[in-house]
Amino acid sequence: MNLKQALQDILPADELSLLVRSYDMIGDIAVIIIPPPLLHHERLIGDTILSMNKRIRVVARRAGHHGGEYRTLPLTVIAGEQRLTTMHREFGVSLELDLSEIYFSPRSGNERKRIVDQVIRPEQVLVMFSGAAPYPLQLARHSPAATVVGVEKNIAAHRYGLINVRKNKAQAVVSLICGDVIHVIPELDHSFDRVIMPLPGTARQFLDLAIEYLRPSGRLHLYEFQPRGQFAESEAFIRKAARLKGRSILDSVVTVCGHNSPSSYRICVDATIS
Repeated sequence: MNLKQALQDILPADELSLLVRSYDMIGDIAVIIIPPPLLHHERLIGDTILSMNKRIRVVARRAGHHGGEYRTLPLTVIAGEQRLTTMHREFGVSLELDLSEIYFSPRSGNERKRIVDQVIRPEQVLVMFSGAAPYPLQLARHSPAATVVGVEKNIAAHRYGLINVRKNKAQAVVSLICGDVIHVIPELDHSFDRVIMPLPGTARQFLDLAIEYLRPSGRLHLYEFQPRGQFAESEAFIRKAARLKGRSILDSVVTVCGHNSPSSYRICVDATIS
């Protein structure tokens, strides 16, 4: 039974038609969108979700859009326990999170696994904007990566990343550094076989840096927001950036891995650069 079915005998038809039937689950927290005309029913909606799924202990509604430097999502608890901290499981990895301070999307779990599955030999991997370490920990658990370095500017996200590395016993493979990639990466003084850039919207600002520290024939994963029909623009941007560094793209592929809006998609360009 979905949420609309559960409330079909309670809400009038005009209000029921506005209800979003699904929600995201992050650990034991349900995150739901409630249209403004239904906000006076938020407690009813929250309590209904709690009754439908006994694994859920908190229901929070989105109180805005992802924003700010760290793309955090404003949330308001409408039912259950008054907290936004949780433990989320993703492909065998445990992630402790505080949704009030950290950007995290459970919908990107399959995309993280897609990238991890491409690693077939001991590589040195750089994850820019590593957050609470979902990419580094998936790499440590499910790939033969030799070392994974994650760089994150958000102090809260970095703190949870360190907790998660210890919790998943990944210290032998994963190293996390708190700071701005512009300053941190040059100080590392070595290059990488693979660079992952999971920050659509602004990641391209750091593309020159990523290419500079990507080894010849290394693999780059750049995330972008693009309207359908303009995916090739992201590939062209990488090609131009590589050319300015005296390098070229050996191959590339675009994967659609989510929506940003009804007309905009979250895409990943996987490119091998000579």
